[in-house]
Formats: sequence, C-alpha cells, structure tokens
Amino acid sequence: LGMLSSGTIGIQTRVDNIHARLGTQTTRVPTGTTSDSDILQASYAPFVKAEVQPVSWMRLAGGLRSETFTFDVHNRCAACPEQPAGRTTSGIVLPKMNLILGPWAGTELFANYGEGYHSNDARSAVAPGSSPLARAKSYEVGARSRPWGPDGVELIATLWQLDLKSELVFVGDEGTTEIRGATRRQGMEVAARGQVWGPFYVNGSFTWTKAEFRNGDAIPLAPELTAYGALLLKWPEGLTSQLQATYLGVRPLTEDRSINAPSWIDFDLSERYQLPVKLSHGRLEAFMFIQNLFNTKWEQAIFAFESQRRTEASPVNDIHIVPGNPRTFMGGVAWYF
Repeated sequence: LGMLSSGTIGIQTRVDNIHARLGTQTTRVPTGTTSDSDILQASYAPFVKAEVQPVSWMRLAGGLRSETFTFDVHNRCAACPEQPAGRTTSGIVLPKMNLILGPWAGTELFANYGEGYHSNDARSAVAPGSSPLARAKSYEVGARSRPWGPDGVELIATLWQLDLKSELVFVGDEGTTEIRGATRRQGMEVAARGQVWGPFYVNGSFTWTKAEFRNGDAIPLAPELTAYGALLLKWPEGLTSQLQATYLGVRPLTEDRSINAPSWIDFDLSERYQLPVKLSHGRLEAFMFIQNLFNTKWEQAIFAFESQRRTEASPVNDIHIVPGNPRTFMGGVAWYF
C-alpha cells in the first residue's frame, strides 16, 4: 500500500515452582502453621503486533496477545486450618491499540486502548467459583512535548481510566485473598525528565487518582496523590550527585473511609564518583547513599484489622504498621564490566 509498516510475532513463557508457607510465631519462635503449599504455575503467551504510518504525522499500532495460565497447588499440611489444593487452567485474549499524531513543534498527541488482566493467587485460583484471570480495560489520552528542543526536558501529561472486573484483597493472617468485585480507577499524571541546563537533570512525576469499587466504596490502600522528584548534577570531574524525594498521600484503610493512613514524604541523597583508575575491563565507581535523609517516620506497611492484646477482653479494630527504615548510610566500591 506504499505505507511504512512493520510487524512482530513471538511467544513468551514463564514457569514458577514455589513453596509457600504461612505460620505463626512468638518472639521469632514458630508456634504453628496456617498453610503450607507446593505451587507450580506456568504461563504461555503467543502475540502479534503491527505498526503502520499512513501519513508522516500519524502512526497506528495494534496487537493481540493470548495468555494461558495453569495453576497446580498441592497441600503439604493435613492439619492446617487452610488447605488450598487443586489444578485449573485459564486463558484470556487481549487486544491493544495505539494512535500517535505529530510531531508538531516537538509535540505529539496519543491515544491508547488496551486490555490486560489481574492474575489471581494460585491458592485462590484453584478454589471453586474463583476468577483466575480478571480482565482489565484501560483507556489513555495525552501529550508529550520537548518545547526546548530534542535535547531538552521532555514533558508528558496523561488522562487515564482503568476498569478491573474483579479486585483482590489479601488476608494476611489467613494466607488467602478475597474477591471484592469490580473497580474503576481514574487519574491524571504529569511528568518531566531530561537535561535542564549543562550538568543539571530532572526526573519527576505527579499523579492524582480516584480509585473506587463500582458501588462507591474505597479501595483500601489506594492513594489519591503520589509524587516523585529527583535533581541530578553531573560534575565534570566524574562525580554525580542526586537528591530525590518520594511522596505518598493519604489513603483509606477501610472501604467506608473511616480509617486513613497518614501521608509521608521521604528524601534520599546519593553520591557516585568514577575512580580515575585504568582497568583492562570496565570501570570502578565509589558510591555513598543516605536513605531517609531527614530521618522521617513513615510506614513501610500499614493495615487496619481486628487484633487482641493479652490485656483486652475481645478483639479490637486497630491500625497495624511495619515501620519504615530510619536514616541509613551505605557506601562502597562497585566494578562495572
């Protein structure tokens, strides 16, 4: 047809052999086993992709991918309260489409549609009535631009929506997942990356997300605001300095939004220096990291569920956390070859 075009065809496969055990302990001494399973999980995915450029300012791409999963779970503990076991196979066909318009004055517009899946925990996938592969549909429109030239900072702005047929919530104490129904996530993302001037580089993004079950309930632990930013300075003497910040906004811990996790912001500093040593292969680099530069208190993991202390007559709904790392220093020498 006289158009620029290309195509790709291939297949991907992955096999995982897993021994998964969940137990209880007191002061690091095992006191019991909740579940103990041998899991064999495999996936096979043939795919095809085609790209065409009918005119100089338009590119079209489309693809089709077929995923087949097999889940095989063997119970190792006949006395455990949770004894998942069984074998099942599930498949799904996933289309994807992309439209790119431009560039005009260093700016492109794009629109994407794609389907994916939320793979289930193998121990839940073999349970009767489960949905091993929950279909996800995503829609995205946006623009990317380099207003200061091809070597300048790239700006990206995107509006998106993600519909998931079934959301899974992990129940840690039982070692299982619960199916909580369909969800919708809508959001906006703005990002910038590239060389600002001379030795200065930036890399950052900001996202706003509205995440809810289709009945209006909140999705636990889904944040509304997240942000990341990094300032990089490349000195001519082989020294590279980077200061980065990560922000995680307030997020609900329960579907009714009655309990929320607090927001936090964390700063990290890194220094790298390429040592002036000539090697027959590769290069030597000294590095120093300071994680959590200002010793911020933050939560690596946080959940709300019922628990009972020795002094309590009955279980109480409370917040449980795993504290994040305090200020940490690391350093060393790396050989890249």
